[in-house]
Amino acid sequence: MTDRKNIAAIICCAVITLAAIAGVNSFLRYCIKNTYVIVQSQSSSQHYPNPEVVGELYTDENGEVAFRPAEGSRTETYYEPWQQTKNSGSARRQLGYDSAELILSVADIALVGAGIFGYVIYRQLRERYARDMVKMFALYGIYFVVSAAAVFGVYTYCRNKDPNSAKDSKCFLFNAPVIYLYDDQSRDVSVKLDMDGDLTCTYPTYQPDTGWTVKASPDGTLTDSNGRQYEYLFWEASAPLPIDLSRGFCVKGEDTVAFLEKALSDLGLSDTEANTFIMYWLPKLENNPYNVISFQTTNYQEAFVLDVSPVPDTVIRVNMAFYGTDEYVEIEPQDLASMNPSLEERKGLTVVEWGGEDIS
Repeated sequence: MTDRKNIAAIICCAVITLAAIAGVNSFLRYCIKNTYVIVQSQSSSQHYPNPEVVGELYTDENGEVAFRPAEGSRTETYYEPWQQTKNSGSARRQLGYDSAELILSVADIALVGAGIFGYVIYRQLRERYARDMVKMFALYGIYFVVSAAAVFGVYTYCRNKDPNSAKDSKCFLFNAPVIYLYDDQSRDVSVKLDMDGDLTCTYPTYQPDTGWTVKASPDGTLTDSNGRQYEYLFWEASAPLPIDLSRGFCVKGEDTVAFLEKALSDLGLSDTEANTFIMYWLPKLENNPYNVISFQTTNYQEAFVLDVSPVPDTVIRVNMAFYGTDEYVEIEPQDLASMNPSLEERKGLTVVEWGGEDIS
């Protein structure tokens, strides 16, 4: 009979623990889903912003999204920048997937411990160790306080950590990156992509083990093993990237063509390459009142590594991140001329790539 009661007690504690885990997980997922952090980027170096959490969004009694300043922040200073960009969402960041999983894991571990602790107390009651019960309940209360503090501490840490960290980066669809290859010696060239993400489309077909292998020519024509010719290698992917918006440009939609012609020339693209870039992106840019455009360099090259063999003499990679906005946004301009080699420095095997992502 005693064994049956112990088994029943274990089952009862397990069921209560699982129910608690399910309930707490549902509650935390709701809280995490509706947690937004307001971040103001202040440039502390040439390429990386210094994020400062200054408040959060919440739903007021009228059902409207409102701003609550963080403790010690100056509402009159930080409220206006959020108001300016709230429609585009550029200042809103939801807690990332990895952060949510960490918070939920800590909560689950704490609840499993609570279930085990509960069974120990049951055994104490069964064996009538009355003098120890006060201590046990006191320890149980302390355990709950410490566990709740641990979950809240992890939640607070995840809310305040760098929004540009790679692990917490949002996944973007990298649209139409194309790779041009020019070779004075007309050699076979192998190109492989090393990235943390999934290729969604390639042409010609990308082989997982070998990538692309084509014969390059001085005029840029690429020829595969079957004799089929291509203008460039095409790929798209869904992958995380820490977007740096500390510098860039705010451009009127109607001024897109003039801006891109100048910017792409500064970045090292030829007229032919720039024309293809503009024809692809122009329909997505010109109908917006304004576009905030920031060309990604260091973070993009680190996230998407091109393994080219033989080793190229010149590499020019252009990646444009942008979002549309109804109002002009103040942003420190980038020095585009220093990002890539100039056109005059192309020689030997040259790799040119361009692509972008809409982060609206």
